[in-house]
Amino acid sequence: MNKALAPLGPLEDIGIEPSLSDLAYERLLDLMLSGELPGGTPLQERKLALRLNISRTPMREALTRLESKGLVERHLNRYLIVRRLSLREFVEVLNVRKLLESEAAALAALRVPLTEIAAARQQIADIQAAPQTPNARGWAVDEALHAMIGDHCGNQILAETALELRQRTHMFETRSVPGRLHDSCAEHLALLQALENRDAGAARRLMAEHIENVKTSTIEKLTGV
Repeated sequence: MNKALAPLGPLEDIGIEPSLSDLAYERLLDLMLSGELPGGTPLQERKLALRLNISRTPMREALTRLESKGLVERHLNRYLIVRRLSLREFVEVLNVRKLLESEAAALAALRVPLTEIAAARQQIADIQAAPQTPNARGWAVDEALHAMIGDHCGNQILAETALELRQRTHMFETRSVPGRLHDSCAEHLALLQALENRDAGAARRLMAEHIENVKTSTIEKLTGV
């Protein structure tokens, strides 16, 4: 297999041999989420295929898939660009995330293995102990915790939908909003404690508060209110 497109963890984790279009999709998504392809970036099929060392057909399929998920869009009905998420859409997505992920947290409170809770707590402790934490590292730990809850909520559609919405909000935050790492760590630790206590009600409430705090903080930073 092409070294530049080695299999990615999420696809392997579920026992699926990824196709070239799957791999191209995952790599493009990584570039978008990391900010290497920020909002407004033109996506030229030929150049991207050369960059990822893959043929144009799977690249075209990957771009079509990203367009179908609303992560890229046609500019003037001609070429594709990475979407710029407006503040209004960001807030709307967070409102839906709050509904879905608070329910997921309540369901997962009865299912998440204690070993995974302990591992998540250690990741947060490592971040808190570090003098500086790159934004990418902070988001990776945040995503791992939210994904853990989705994995154990017992509802695959809920988990998949929440993941897609998190990707949208992360693209907005990467481009526009300074991190709120300290507060997020404290909120995540409280949520982990609720999961460890098997307290579904507290897990639901704490997840809802966490996402609401993200929304409020973002609005305040962008509007100066």
